[in-house]
Amino acid sequence: MSQEMRSCMAEYPKQMRQKRSNCLMTSPPVSRFGRESLDDVETVASQAFELVQSGRTEPPPRDSLARKLATYVDLTHRDLLDLEEWTANGRRYTAQTPLLHQSDVPESAILVLDGFACRYKFLTNGRRQITAYLLPGDLFEPDLDFRLPLDCAIGTLTACQLAFIPRADYESVIRRRPRIARALQMVRLTESATLREWITNLGSRSGPERLAHFLCEMLLRLRTAGLAPGNQYSFPITQADLADTLGMSCVHVNRVLQKLRRDGLIELSGRRLTILKPEGLRVLAEYDASYLELAAVPLRPSAIDELIA
Repeated sequence: MSQEMRSCMAEYPKQMRQKRSNCLMTSPPVSRFGRESLDDVETVASQAFELVQSGRTEPPPRDSLARKLATYVDLTHRDLLDLEEWTANGRRYTAQTPLLHQSDVPESAILVLDGFACRYKFLTNGRRQITAYLLPGDLFEPDLDFRLPLDCAIGTLTACQLAFIPRADYESVIRRRPRIARALQMVRLTESATLREWITNLGSRSGPERLAHFLCEMLLRLRTAGLAPGNQYSFPITQADLADTLGMSCVHVNRVLQKLRRDGLIELSGRRLTILKPEGLRVLAEYDASYLELAAVPLRPSAIDELIA
């Protein structure tokens, strides 16, 4: 990594604080829901972290990864025990914390237990594009065959609880547990399909359509993790983060949020988002969830097939 890029990454938290401040100063007023709205906080994630520290929130569910992998394969009791070990040493990280820089060589897998993290790319002028969200139950995996420098950076969006799994321990489970290995292979295919969907979203949809598509995806992904009862879920991210996700300015994001509210599609109360008209949001986004529900059929037998035979 060049010295110029490292300097840019070192300035990341400061830039994000300034960006959020600029959003608050330039955004037009938004109608209020409940006691606070997305515009009235410097970062909702910081408040969430304070709630956790004060003991006023429920402990994060630790079975999100198992729930996710179980949508692809039938996990055994021993599989579940190994997955549980991965969650045992979670640590708290504050919002907007860089975890890995572009060109770093990762030596651990990172499992998100609670909160929202992301992959992102930085330009030398400090502009950022978020390329993927890491939600509870999501894994960042190091390559097991090569020591590859990262082509992106990884950091927290909100206060997070993360488990770092050393490469050797991670590889051991992959080698010993073929069902987990098969499920993670399916996860990687889903992540590739999601990236293609995001590219389409950025390149071919209008602002309201982009945000509607993003909110539909978050609903399904959080529901898989057991974190979206009904049609509502925690939405602890700022308009600056949404702007970097959707390729829009903070002002544009603000206006799009207002439009979706006026149209009766969503309600944002504090840190909780409710989709009032799921079908209307789906139609607006032309949302097709098939990229999250892969129906892949293995072409070659694996260790799993030998165990079942």
